[in-house]
Amino acid sequence: MIVCIPGPWLDRSAFVQRVITLEPAGRFVFAGGVLADVEYQHQVPLDFLGHHPRMLEAFQAATRGDLSPELANAITEHQSSIYLQFPLDFLNQREQVLKFTKVVERLGGIAIKLESSGVGHSWQRWFKLLSSENLFDWYCAMVMLLGTEHDYYSCGMHHFKLPDSSIGTELPIKEAAIVLNKFNYWRLLERPELESGEIFGVGGGESRFRLRLKPDDLNPKGDLFNNPYGIWRLTKE
Repeated sequence: MIVCIPGPWLDRSAFVQRVITLEPAGRFVFAGGVLADVEYQHQVPLDFLGHHPRMLEAFQAATRGDLSPELANAITEHQSSIYLQFPLDFLNQREQVLKFTKVVERLGGIAIKLESSGVGHSWQRWFKLLSSENLFDWYCAMVMLLGTEHDYYSCGMHHFKLPDSSIGTELPIKEAAIVLNKFNYWRLLERPELESGEIFGVGGGESRFRLRLKPDDLNPKGDLFNNPYGIWRLTKE
């Protein structure tokens, strides 16, 4: 899980200074490419990079254009960005993700985008979703729905160690989104043991889809979007 956070830090030294003076002073340190909580001996890899000229464009896509003018302006004016790296195991990493992203928000971070699924959030939305005890809120924090000429598909279920899902564009886009979200959430909630050839039903059985598990051929191998667990293909019966 790669988390991108743009910020106001002029350079690496300015960022280090913000870290060591963050109250309570001395609890957090940044050295050797690691942001560490000294008190609890927790740490997360952190890369510090400079200004990115297309950062606003990336966040507009990641939030589906749902950016306030103030937040859009802050992203445009960012001086640098940091990238936090967590294991692809959100259910066990949630508390660490929540803690370290709160730290970066306190350091001046502007907003958050998951490089490993493409979804972005304001801080308010991010902390609301992660602080919830509802699995669907966690799903909304981690997963993005995307589309190509022939496919609608989810990206980000690998954060939960599960395959993503895809469906053909012959379905209306709203119906496709409902089916993908329901299928993904059901798997996240129930953790069923599925096999290719089984049927998934939506809306009291009115809509039925044949399932087929295949490798992720929608995202190149090695890409952060690529799901190593594969993709379930849903085909309407």
